[in-house]
Amino acid sequence: MSDLLAIGRSGIVAYRAALSTVGENVSNAETEGYTRRTVRLGESAVATSNNYQYRSSAVFGGVSVAAVQRVYDNYRSSYARLANSEAAKAEAKASWLNTAEGALDDSQVGLGVKMASVFTAAEELSTDVSSDTNRRTMLTALTEVTNQFNNTAGSLKAASDGLGAVAESSVSKLNSDLANLVKINIGLLRASPGSAGQALLLDQRDATLKSISDAVGVEVRFEDDGRADVRLLGNSVIKLVDSSEPYPGLVGVVRASDGRLSLVASGLQTQVSINAQSGALSGLVEAAGAIASRREALDAIAVSFADTLNSWNQAGIDRNGDAGAALLGGTSAADLSVATSDLSKIAAASTAGVANGNALDLKTTRTSSGPEAKWSLLVSIHSQSVSSANAEKTAASNYRDGAMQSLDEITGIDLDVEAAQLLRYQQAYSGSARIIQVAKEMLQDILGLF
Repeated sequence: MSDLLAIGRSGIVAYRAALSTVGENVSNAETEGYTRRTVRLGESAVATSNNYQYRSSAVFGGVSVAAVQRVYDNYRSSYARLANSEAAKAEAKASWLNTAEGALDDSQVGLGVKMASVFTAAEELSTDVSSDTNRRTMLTALTEVTNQFNNTAGSLKAASDGLGAVAESSVSKLNSDLANLVKINIGLLRASPGSAGQALLLDQRDATLKSISDAVGVEVRFEDDGRADVRLLGNSVIKLVDSSEPYPGLVGVVRASDGRLSLVASGLQTQVSINAQSGALSGLVEAAGAIASRREALDAIAVSFADTLNSWNQAGIDRNGDAGAALLGGTSAADLSVATSDLSKIAAASTAGVANGNALDLKTTRTSSGPEAKWSLLVSIHSQSVSSANAEKTAASNYRDGAMQSLDEITGIDLDVEAAQLLRYQQAYSGSARIIQVAKEMLQDILGLF
């Protein structure tokens, strides 16, 4: 009779745990990073009677909870991490290239139009070189184009500085995630296999690995107890987390004077430069390189424009009868400026004595290798880069969505399935309670015989 009561009690305990697991699944159906749990039930340990009145024998001891299991697929999880890294790289790169495109303003008030206005003003000047209005228009056009060079250079520098700040923030978060993963590894080393606590730690491990993969692409290997070894994708020599070590590797970002970024790793090995193949940091490094190239090209255009205007003015005679002087000063787009405000310093006359000869010659400098053509080429190259980055972002996003959906098919919560399991365990729970009731009634009937 006591065995029957024990069997009923074991069922009550086991199916209560199963119902609790179903309830946890349902309540976390929309929780990101939560993996569906199942309860593995098994026959309880064989019981042996040691009562001196009975012969020792093995008896059925009921049911017990063998383990709380997470529904997990290592292949799909690895696939999802890789897809997540690729999407994070594409999104970071596209975002900052779009920011740089805004800095390279090629609208009706942009640099290209401002440079063209200088040549237009020179043509107007050639119609009446004695007009102060025409000369003032020329100087105004020069002032506007130098201001636009300054503004464009400032906007690109701001984009570069902002990108660098985001990279440093991303590295800080990555190092925090690596340290957190080490703590989770220590927790898994101490956790009881098949326990609810272990399942919770494994959920935290996978969420942390996803966060790490947002920053850099990683290769992950799991120990039998769930601890994770993390290495840099494409370079397995670079360790970020070693499951046997109580401290993580560290990642750092180095910013060059021109805004270019590079990554280094240390902690678990001697400091070395690393080349992240995917992840947001990889996208930021590539975008930083692209913006630095645009800044170099813009400086080259500014110098070319200044040389063109200065050479043109120095080839003529100003209104005072003196040889023309430099109109523009500066060595880069950021510090380009108009060197004079004197209207008479514009050398409209040619050395041959033609009053508007030099003013007419300025248009001959508008060649396929001139500053305007170089600006158009720069804008075109960057526009193509932005278009390619946006297309890559869309493709990578679709790739990630497909991978996450594939993983969710295994680890996600299906409320219909959980409802069926709920009914099943409720009936089993009721059956176990009925066993206890029957045992009680039988015991009362037996006692009633006396």
